[in-house]
Amino acid sequence: MVKTIVILVLVVLAGMVIVFRQREYVRDPLAKVYRNDVQQDGVEVYQNWANDVLIQKQDSPGAFRILVQDWDQTPGTPVNLTCVQWLACLTSDDRAPKLPVAWTGKGKYSPQVTMTNHEVSFVDGDGSKVRVELK
Repeated sequence: MVKTIVILVLVVLAGMVIVFRQREYVRDPLAKVYRNDVQQDGVEVYQNWANDVLIQKQDSPGAFRILVQDWDQTPGTPVNLTCVQWLACLTSDDRAPKLPVAWTGKGKYSPQVTMTNHEVSFVDGDGSKVRVELK
C-alpha cells in the first residue's frame, strides 16, 4: 500500500514538472553574476527549461529580483513569484507578468538583452551591464 502511494506521488510530481516546465525555475548553484565585469556575491540564479533566468538577492538593503524571459527579452520584477529558498521558484504563468525595470539613466531605456544556453546579459535600470554565466 505504501509503495503504491509513493509511486502515485512520484508520477503526479513528474507530470507537474512536465506540464509546468516554463513556470518552474530551479536554482543553478554554479552560475555567476557579474555587474560591470565585477562578480557579485550573494546573488542567486534560477533558470527554467527554456533557459529563462531569474536572479535575486535577498536579506540585504539592496535586495532585488529580476526575471528575463526569452519571449519578450525585457528584464523586470516578477509580479507573482513563490519560492522555496535556495531551491526553486514558481511563477503564476508561462509568460510571467512583471513590472518593468525602473530606468534612472538618460534617454530611453534599451535593455540590450542577449540570451544563449550559456550566458544571459542585459543592461540594468541604472545603466550597469549585467552578465549571468550559466552552468
